[in-house]
Amino acid sequence: MNQNVRNHRFRKGIAGLGVLATAAAGMLAGTTGAAADTTEPVDPQLAVYVEVNSNDLANVADYTLAESGDAAIDMAMIFAANINYDGEKAYLHFNERVTETLDDAETQIRPVQENGTKVLLSVLGNHQGAGFANFTSYAQADAFAAQLADAVTTYGLDGIDFDDEWTEYGANGTPQPNPQSFGWLATALRDRLGPDKIISLYAIGPSYTTTDFTLFDAAGVLDYAWNPYYPTYDAPTVPGLEDRTRLGAAAIDLSNTSAATAEDFATRTVADGYGVYVAYNLTATDQSAYLSGITEALKGEATEYRAAPRDTTSPTVTIKDGARFTKVETDGSYQRVSYKLFDEGKIDRLSVNGVVKDLSDDAWSDLNFVKPGVFGAVVGENTLQVVDVAGNVTELSFVLSK
Repeated sequence: MNQNVRNHRFRKGIAGLGVLATAAAGMLAGTTGAAADTTEPVDPQLAVYVEVNSNDLANVADYTLAESGDAAIDMAMIFAANINYDGEKAYLHFNERVTETLDDAETQIRPVQENGTKVLLSVLGNHQGAGFANFTSYAQADAFAAQLADAVTTYGLDGIDFDDEWTEYGANGTPQPNPQSFGWLATALRDRLGPDKIISLYAIGPSYTTTDFTLFDAAGVLDYAWNPYYPTYDAPTVPGLEDRTRLGAAAIDLSNTSAATAEDFATRTVADGYGVYVAYNLTATDQSAYLSGITEALKGEATEYRAAPRDTTSPTVTIKDGARFTKVETDGSYQRVSYKLFDEGKIDRLSVNGVVKDLSDDAWSDLNFVKPGVFGAVVGENTLQVVDVAGNVTELSFVLSK
């Protein structure tokens, strides 16, 4: 099973309620939690998870701040890739929809980044026993870090988010969690990514609860750690990462948390000096009114929904004149035929009778000198399909003579 659907998380038992009660008591006493707020004002980051199994990542770019026009969302997580197990080692796995999102980076990822949002790949367990917390050597952890770094480089991403759920440690004979593993992995990944990429910890599972954060330079390796339980306000405790500007206490589900609660958490985030506010499940619907309650508190501006019109125009395909390119028989068939291809949204690929030819994603392209035995063409009837980067298709038939 490829587990890429996150259950709604609720803090169980009185321990979580106690944390909330302590925070509330602190506010009533004029403090933020256990201690008075002495931090400098920050501009908290709004981090949003997008379930790409059912939503386009590109939806993130539809939200901007009303006055400045800046991105309303600072970090967007592609939810989610998986850490899988092949019987010997961990490996990075993409399901079909994650693959489509990454492969279609020009329309799914680049517009989001160009709008000012950082795009991270969230990585999740997959019931196979391979996890971030049970590598038994630095070399094993580094081998997986190499795969993560390669994904960041290949798809032009801004970082990696670790979400240690659904792993089922011990399955398939895999080791149990140990205190060093996640530190090895995060350190190896930082070494490979350099200082300019983001590494975040969704503070759940053994990568959070079993890891000894004093065994590595947590502050030098991790950029952020945040609360994974919706809807609660409770910052994680990560030794070495005590700076509140790198922690997130607020966690809400955009579809299941009341707007009043979401706005209250945003107000508290600013008052308490926390640097991240986490929201889950941004969908294709207009959620700007809800998000405005958050961004007005975090950034002093409402959120506007500026959905760019989707490209629904199919490519234009025309026959190129001139005997050099196209030679027509008296019965209307072709001895050879050439086509000019055009699409404002750029041509992605074409196929002749199912034989695919990848193109360079330009507005103009050509298919020249098609005859039997070339580009998959045959004597008799042929089918040409031309596809633009938005997935629109133009299909036509032509007949070739011997």
